[in-house]
Amino acid sequence: MNLEESDSYKDQIEKNTRNRRSVMLSIVLCAFLIAFLFIIIMILRYQDSITEKLFLDGKQIAIPQDFYRDIDGETYINLRDMASILGYNYTKGVYGEYNENEDSAYMQNDFEILAVTAENDSYSKYVEIVGKDLTISEIPVTLKSENGYSEVFKIKKAVKFADGNLYAPLEYVPEMFNVQIEWKEFRKRIYSLGNLLGEAKKRIVKMGYGEISGYYENLRAMLYGYAIVGNGDGEKTTSTAYGVISLSDGKEIISMKYDDIKFIQNAKEFYITVANGTVGILGSDGSTIISPSEFEEISLMDEEKELYLVKKGEEYGVLNRNGKVIIYAENDEVGYDVSDFVSETIENPYVLYGKVIPVQKSGKYGLYNLDGELKLRLNYDGLGYISTESKSSGNEESTLLIPPSVGICGVVVNLNDLYGIFDVNTEELILPCSYSKIYSITRSGKTTYYVEFNGERIELEQLLVDAKLNNVDENGTLLSERKNNDEQNSSTNTVNNSMQNTIELN
Repeated sequence: MNLEESDSYKDQIEKNTRNRRSVMLSIVLCAFLIAFLFIIIMILRYQDSITEKLFLDGKQIAIPQDFYRDIDGETYINLRDMASILGYNYTKGVYGEYNENEDSAYMQNDFEILAVTAENDSYSKYVEIVGKDLTISEIPVTLKSENGYSEVFKIKKAVKFADGNLYAPLEYVPEMFNVQIEWKEFRKRIYSLGNLLGEAKKRIVKMGYGEISGYYENLRAMLYGYAIVGNGDGEKTTSTAYGVISLSDGKEIISMKYDDIKFIQNAKEFYITVANGTVGILGSDGSTIISPSEFEEISLMDEEKELYLVKKGEEYGVLNRNGKVIIYAENDEVGYDVSDFVSETIENPYVLYGKVIPVQKSGKYGLYNLDGELKLRLNYDGLGYISTESKSSGNEESTLLIPPSVGICGVVVNLNDLYGIFDVNTEELILPCSYSKIYSITRSGKTTYYVEFNGERIELEQLLVDAKLNNVDENGTLLSERKNNDEQNSSTNTVNNSMQNTIELN
């Protein structure tokens, strides 16, 4: 019998065939299982990729329920939630005032206060270091400015108040909270100032610089890709010269030769101090805005008008962005203390109504326009009427500015304890200092302004209408061209006649 035809041989063939089939089936099942697992992994990855996540400094954190919303096609961020994420204390109300206004709030961390109000075209920051031995990313932090140094930031899209919360446009939030934000559909990443500083330190060391300026104001420059560095050892054992570098490529923006540098966040400018103690201003591209010359201090007075307050010795003046003198540094004060006028919203005490600059010299006050022309001579004892009555509803309220709702944009002035009104549009004293009081009274939410003459109260709005001195609508828009001197004198006479007629009628 042939061996190939034996039963054992056939059994072996069948066994081998079965084994091959088992192996092939196992391979197919494994391939199918691998494919199935791959599909599951891909599905899970896809589901994860379309699951919204929020990261702070690389670590995932929970997304607050109302963290952001769409308003008019724009993304707005809940300020209370952002404050909580970054460790700020959130307080409702206007900063510096005792109220509970829900459409205003201020947020504070160890270094600064962010103050916002809904529908305003600006917000403010106050640098306030509240503790000792504070550090950011192991760098000791101090202030270049005095505690309470503030900056105003103009915005084109206002903060909104909705459903009991304040929301800010996403584009402004990084600067508000000193963070960087990467905002994608399913991945939101926030990088704190400490994180940015930690990354910057590594690059700066590799670039060979021995010191980072530890002024808090200067650390904020890192948000924009700049670092203020020195050539010292960081221990103040040797004199240090400072400059500014780009963190992206190490390029020197401002050369390493200045005694001191301070970054101004709202203007994106660098204030430099040179060896003789004078200061100047350089742009973020290193361009010269104001050269160091004769002033020991410079500060931004009005960003929109590009005006700078300068100090020479103990006297103050004003320069514009081109370094041109607007007001010579010959005054004891520039600007006005508005702390007595708490019922008024005074955006800038240095430039009232954005048109006139208060100055004081030898105890007398006057007003300059923005071209540097003295429009109210330095003869006056003060600005504004300060009420002695208690601050409660229905009582007289201290008044510095006469608002557009009355018909003018006016400044109350004081001479020999009598009061008048300077119109910032006509640049003239339209009401002489003949009144014993000029004040406002608020009842049932409505504020009315009055003058008093010989003990008689006269409503200011009607007085201005009768004298044809009203020249703006309630929004401050001019209704008429500036009056010439003859027209102004005629209006003043009309005011005096109107006062006398009012008194006789009463």
